[in-house]
Amino acid sequence: MYKTLVRAQVRRNLARLNAGDHGPLSRAAAADAELCFPGDNSWSRQFRPVRKGRAASVTHRGTAELEAFAQRFVDLGLRLDVEDILVAGPPWRTRICVRATDSVDDHDGHGVYVNRVVVFIEARWGVIRRWEDYLDTERVHDWDARLEAGEAPADQLEPA
Repeated sequence: MYKTLVRAQVRRNLARLNAGDHGPLSRAAAADAELCFPGDNSWSRQFRPVRKGRAASVTHRGTAELEAFAQRFVDLGLRLDVEDILVAGPPWRTRICVRATDSVDDHDGHGVYVNRVVVFIEARWGVIRRWEDYLDTERVHDWDARLEAGEAPADQLEPA
C-alpha cells in the first residue's frame, strides 16, 4: 500500500511540473535537500563548479537552489514523461527510481530536445532528501549550446 501511494504522489508531482507548476515537487523537498546533476553543463554549474570524483557532485542544495532549478525546467518547457517508478524501503528510508523521457517539443510537436533519464530519489517520511539525475550529458551539452547560441525559444526551434 505504501509503495502504491508513493508512486501516485511522484506521478502527481511530475504531472504538475509538466503543467508548469513546480510547487508540489518543491514542497516535497526538505529545506536542506540535495540535487546531483551530472556532467559539466549550465544545469550542473547553476550554483557552484562541478566536482569530479567517484561520489556524485551535489550541484544544488537547499530550497532556493532547488526551486531555481525547477523554475528553469518549467521556463524552458521541459517535461518528464514517466515510464516506470520503482519504490523500495520503509517510510523512514525510501528509495524511488523513476525512468522517464525528458523532452522539449516545438509548436508542431517535434522533439527539439529528447533524452532518456533515470532519477534516483532518497526520501524519509515522504520528504525528499536527495535527488540524483542520470542522463546522456552529451545531449544536455548540445541543448545548452543551442540555447547559448541564442536560438529561439523552444516553441520556435526546428527539430534536432
